[in-house]
Order: sequence, then C-alpha cells, then structure tokens
Amino acid sequence: MRFISSLASLSSLLFVGVKAVSWYTVEWDAGTFTSMSGDMVVPNLPQAGGTPYVWPGVQSNNGVLQAVLDGRSGTWWIGDGFYGTPSLPWGNGYNVYPGNTVHFTFDLSSSSVWTCTLTSGSQSATSTLNVTGSTMNRAIFAVELYDVPFDFGPVTYNNVKITATSAASGWCGSWPHLGDYPFTVTGATASGNTCSVSKIVQSSAS
Repeated sequence: MRFISSLASLSSLLFVGVKAVSWYTVEWDAGTFTSMSGDMVVPNLPQAGGTPYVWPGVQSNNGVLQAVLDGRSGTWWIGDGFYGTPSLPWGNGYNVYPGNTVHFTFDLSSSSVWTCTLTSGSQSATSTLNVTGSTMNRAIFAVELYDVPFDFGPVTYNNVKITATSAASGWCGSWPHLGDYPFTVTGATASGNTCSVSKIVQSSAS
C-alpha cells in the first residue's frame, strides 16, 4: 500500500522507486478529518498474478490510515493499518469474500490516537494506532493496482459518513478523483461538520 502524494500525478508517490501501475480514487479534502465510516461491499477478485488493493482511508502529508482489502493471495483479506511515518505494526484483520459487506470506522479518540474497527457478519477486528505528527486532510476511496487491470468492479460503498473540524458545507460537495474511469457519488449531504454520502460506486475501467 502506498499513499498518494499529489492529485496532479497519477503515479507520483512519496516513496522513491515505487510506482503503482494505476490509481482509481474518489476523494474529499478538508483541513482536518476526525472520523470516517461506511459499508464496503467486497468486489469480485481480479485475475491472478498482480497485486490488487482496495481501500478507504484518511491521509496526511506523512502517510495514510487505511482499511485495506488485499487480494494478493487469491482471497480477499481486510485489515487496518497506517502506511508512512511513523512506521507502525499493521493492525488486525480477516478474510472476506465477494458480496460480503464490511462496516469500517476510523475515529480520532485523542490528538493522535485512532481507533479503527472492521465488522462483517460475525467477524470483527479492532486496531488502535498512535499516528503522531499527522493531520488527516484527505479522505480517499482508492483502487490501487500493480500489474492487474481494473476489470473486477464495481467497488461499492454505502452509508458513508466523513467528519472534519470544519463545516461540511465547504467541502462535501466536491470530490476530486484520480484515474479515467466511471464512478458515481450519490446523496452527498452536509450537516454540521459531517458529510453523509448515500453511495459511492467505482466501476471497472476496462
């Protein structure tokens, strides 16, 4: 997993020498995000031989806190973690399968401590990560692919809620993205500091 350093460059990453074959994202930007939650519908597995990651997350200039759906083994596994600085042990997770729904949460419980949860049916995992030195200023829904095409969509999120320290009316209605692909954002509504989104659908690019 890698974090996105610039909207202007599809494959320009903070870590020298590491390039994703392709990024497909939907994003929101605000000064400081403090929580995000939603329901991810697990997509089909892509063809074998590449490295597929699908994840929601919140990002700072130092790294990204993510709930990563990892398909490298031929079975989807989902787990929480922070990629960047500081370097932290990866959190807890479990296997999931196409069609499963995973409820994810990221909650800032103190100035730097994030509590992350994943729930799918009878399975659950909780991770507590002390992400020092990071102001999360971007909320991202990403498909990150190495040597595999994005032909296994759609990736669907329902009941998304994103909260910042600033009024959502200033940022909820705009969602920049990376990648040339079809996607839809439905029912984005600002109330106080929270942006509620009924559905995000990231459809296959090929």
